Amino acid sequence: MKFHPAALMLMVWTGCIAAFYILPFQLEGRVMTLYGFMILILFIATFCTGALVAARPQAQRPRPTDVAIDFRLTDRILMVAAIIAILGALLDVQGRNVLDLAAAYQARSDRAGALLAGGESDSTLWFQLAFLTYPAGYVYIVREVAFRSRPVLWRIGVFGMAPVVLTSLAMGGRAPLFYALLMLIYGFALRSQLFKTKPKRAVPTRRAAPGRPVRKPFRLSTPAKAGIGLLGAVFFVYFVQVFIARADVVGGIEGMFGVASTRWGVNFDGHFSDLIFGVFGLDGAYMIFIFVWYLVQGLVMSNAIFTSYDGGMLLGGYGIDLAAALLRRVNGNFIADGYAVLLQMNTYGFLPSAFGSLYVDLKFFGLIPCLIWGWLAGKVYGQVKRGQDPRWLLIVPFVTVGIFFSLINTPIGFSNGFVTHLWLVAAFMTAKVVRRPAGPRPMRPRIPA
Repeated sequence: MKFHPAALMLMVWTGCIAAFYILPFQLEGRVMTLYGFMILILFIATFCTGALVAARPQAQRPRPTDVAIDFRLTDRILMVAAIIAILGALLDVQGRNVLDLAAAYQARSDRAGALLAGGESDSTLWFQLAFLTYPAGYVYIVREVAFRSRPVLWRIGVFGMAPVVLTSLAMGGRAPLFYALLMLIYGFALRSQLFKTKPKRAVPTRRAAPGRPVRKPFRLSTPAKAGIGLLGAVFFVYFVQVFIARADVVGGIEGMFGVASTRWGVNFDGHFSDLIFGVFGLDGAYMIFIFVWYLVQGLVMSNAIFTSYDGGMLLGGYGIDLAAALLRRVNGNFIADGYAVLLQMNTYGFLPSAFGSLYVDLKFFGLIPCLIWGWLAGKVYGQVKRGQDPRWLLIVPFVTVGIFFSLINTPIGFSNGFVTHLWLVAAFMTAKVVRRPAGPRPMRPRIPA
């Protein structure tokens, strides 16, 4: 981990505030209050305190060279979960056109309406199985890419990407795809620390034993790099097409800007807007607006929540998918009443940030899980910096991405995060640290043919 979690959290939210005030966002019918900013600062300070209590900023200590990780049991568990997710998603989408983005948008709107009314979910058993198992794919991506000396690309595709992609198509969502892409990118960044290669020398310093070739360090081939780049491009095009399909429902991009102004309470007509529209055109300006708005709206919505939310504590029903599903079955009116307050405030359906989510679920008691979250992030940082147990590196991408997406929700609330972290804990606990024997390997006698 390059940055301490407290420093990273401050950097993320400083960037968010800067983006909101530098780009031409203007609020329509919304007011940002000083009180809301003070509560936001309180939550961020609580996280940072927990992280600093767990570990202070420190330099990376050398990692022992005689330590390795046995992932055999972990791999079996994650692979079985991925297969279940793939089968469940395929059975769930039978007879549906999952590429119809307009229909997917309408289905998501219907689910949001049912959630608002406190109604029970109409999802199939197959979808529920996929929903509980597809996050294992995130963990497998990091394990395969970062920890295997020579990653097997087809395994990454089958056991990592496939369950996420198929379940995402079944849900009609974009967040799982984006999360998987980040895990893929972060996995390759992480392996550069685990498998550092020395620069080439003119004369080799090591000779292979007779009959044993020198093993070259793994490097991605040009086709593999092109494939990863193509995958990223496909995901980006899919995101863009989703936004365009959503705009088409309301009459195109101009209609979408109108919806943003009248319903979302924000427009893109502030300072420098003429320059942005002139350089990028209407379509380009819309893409900039919609992508950045997804990252900065948590600032606006959390401010409104801190200032005006007077409903009851939803006890996880707002920020955790599984808790919401359980509460809908136990007491649908409980969820509906809390969401009705958010709807009246015009914050329902928007991204509340991690701290707004904690406030709705627990009010100021949300400072307690916020402190624990910071402490756990600091604990991972400290263990990684000590360098004694390489298993902690498996958790690093999830901690880092969790802090970045605090702009949207908590780590256990964003993109089925609660289930994702259950699989992460299972992978960490089933992986075993083993020590290699010290000294040079004994030469095996050659057996004549």
